[in-house]
Amino acid sequence: MASKEITSADHIENNEPKPSLPPELQDLKIIAVEEHTLGPPHITAKFPKSDATIQYAAWHANTTLDYPGFKEYSGPRLMGKIPRTKDMDQHFIAVQILSRAAAMNTGSLDGETAAELCGELNDAMKKERDVDPKRFKALCEVPFQAPKLAAEELRRCVKEMGFVGAMLHGSVGGRFLDDPFFDEALSAFEELDVPLYLHPGIPPKAVIDAYYTMPGKDSITAMLASAGWGWHTEVGIHILRLATSGALDRHPKLKIVTGHQGEMLPIMMERIGDMFLPQAFGLKRSVPEILRSQVWIAISGMFSVQVTELSVKAFGADRVLFGVDYPMVSSAAVPEFVRALSEVLSPEIIRKICQTNSENLFKVKA
Repeated sequence: MASKEITSADHIENNEPKPSLPPELQDLKIIAVEEHTLGPPHITAKFPKSDATIQYAAWHANTTLDYPGFKEYSGPRLMGKIPRTKDMDQHFIAVQILSRAAAMNTGSLDGETAAELCGELNDAMKKERDVDPKRFKALCEVPFQAPKLAAEELRRCVKEMGFVGAMLHGSVGGRFLDDPFFDEALSAFEELDVPLYLHPGIPPKAVIDAYYTMPGKDSITAMLASAGWGWHTEVGIHILRLATSGALDRHPKLKIVTGHQGEMLPIMMERIGDMFLPQAFGLKRSVPEILRSQVWIAISGMFSVQVTELSVKAFGADRVLFGVDYPMVSSAAVPEFVRALSEVLSPEIIRKICQTNSENLFKVKA
């Protein structure tokens, strides 16, 4: 039977009867792992306006806010005007793992400033999680540009505040984490056995100017550079650098999560295996083996049945996670998507994707 596409463009809610889950999955407790929230305005205001990267990120965020569909659906939910748990209850989401929607982030700041701001953001995120700690878990932010401080903040967040991992948005001052400079911070993730979620961030301005700028067309430029294309290629490159550089060999217990159906990596897996020969790079394992053993990929609202099948085949059923990318993507498509998946994947695999893989990776119980 041909499977149905439930695409991430299906954002518009309607008055049709609420769909149900398949009979064999009625007890499914869906965990959504990439669900965003805004930091409090008084903390966001502390991002230095003199920083060129922050200025560009603010421009990008404001331009995207005007993008068709965002104002009507995502904006009110992102700003907390619509109860988050109501959306969850209506669409079978048992648990959300919260992270900050971070066009503006601390990656370009000096280490001490970033550490202070990360601490405040994490304290604020804990308060949001604690509204309902059974249904909400959270990812923290750490100042990678100061690896020792990053390790300290990660330990505080995990050991003292119960965070289930951390999220990094983009590069760190233009550098990727394969640089040995970041080894101390990465070792802390291994020590604590929590995952690092690599999320897109605004690409460096030089990259945007060279690849994505459409003169006089700000909305197209912003979308090409971000959710439409640029975000995904940059995260894919980040993960490939970690694998091909030997960083993941140096940190064999490091667990990486990435979203958006693997940021283009599943479709390239065979090519990656052919081109990146381990003997040429001095690696202990092939690059596909590294990726399949240390990288988990989340659906992140890209509700394509065919792409999900590809992700499962490329990375394995134990390495695919569920995510809505709320509120940028509507959770209204979730029940229909699960039903469509049930036409092509077994209930056991769907249960792994939607629940148990995340329970095992993040050590949570739905």
